Amino acid sequence: MGRRQCPGSGLANRVIWLVLASLIQCFEWERVGEELVGLSEGKGLTMPKDEPLKARFKARQAMCDVLMKVSELVS
Repeated sequence: MGRRQCPGSGLANRVIWLVLASLIQCFEWERVGEELVGLSEGKGLTMPKDEPLKARFKARQAMCDVLMKVSELVS
């Protein structure tokens, strides 16, 4: 904090919300298995999950064209 604070922290906070919103909006998400999601915590400072969440994603039909155009621009 103070004078030595990271100059990019404000931008990073804005970008992480945009990335999360894009992942939610552009993809359909579902669990891999039928069992309930375990909420037990592992050891560590950031409270990691004891068992990682396994999820499957599929691009929404409305976003397929947009994703294809973006991939053409990148390549």
